[in-house]
Amino acid sequence: MACKLVTTIGITSLSLLGAFAPLSIGFNNHAFLPLTIGNGSALADETQAYVPPDGRSTPQRTQGSGARGCTNSIPVTLNLLAPGDHIARTTLAHPTFLWNVSGATSAPMIFTLTAPGSQEPIFQKQLKANKAGIVQLEVPQTSTPLAVGQQYRWTVALVCNQKRPSQNINARAWIERVASTPELTQKLATANNERDRASIYTKSGVWYDGIAILNQLQAKNPQDKQAVDSFVSLLKQVGLNKVISSTATN
Repeated sequence: MACKLVTTIGITSLSLLGAFAPLSIGFNNHAFLPLTIGNGSALADETQAYVPPDGRSTPQRTQGSGARGCTNSIPVTLNLLAPGDHIARTTLAHPTFLWNVSGATSAPMIFTLTAPGSQEPIFQKQLKANKAGIVQLEVPQTSTPLAVGQQYRWTVALVCNQKRPSQNINARAWIERVASTPELTQKLATANNERDRASIYTKSGVWYDGIAILNQLQAKNPQDKQAVDSFVSLLKQVGLNKVISSTATN
């Protein structure tokens, strides 16, 4: 896991689809995490199934790719670890976000979390994309909490060319915070371990909380075949096979 460099965060508003202004943003609360590829066992498929919420809508754009603006050889691809056909959910006021970078680049990587109808980010952060892999970012407790029943847009961008925004690589998805039901709270209280907690979340339609737990488990202990297979199985279920293929080749 990458070491955490803690600095003072200075938030600067910007549009990810427009020109990028200089930023003064810290690099804490995130890490590149390894993924040891398994094949997603039948047991994992059965016990870690994700049950999407009812009333799914709003197509996502969870992948972003570009030409050679961000690299001298192979184009870099961004893949957000979120379903591509609906708005996934969290129960947390400060959730964790995951995405995959297919290759190293010196281009700045910028995460932005924005409320609908607002141009001012709730939280924004610049990170380094100096190696390929899955990036984990936890929104700090000091930022504005997500409101229950509200949907938010999150975007990751590689700023390949500040003068030509069309050469930048952008990927976006949405997240909705929902209240934890009494049934969900009771199930979580009786969970035997973190893997069970992840399963409870995903079976209850809470994608972000479940996938974040599984990512932590497989990153901390890549020898835990159940955790790795469960994580890979979830990625396959929502069509994120490119993340698995990309990570397997790095």
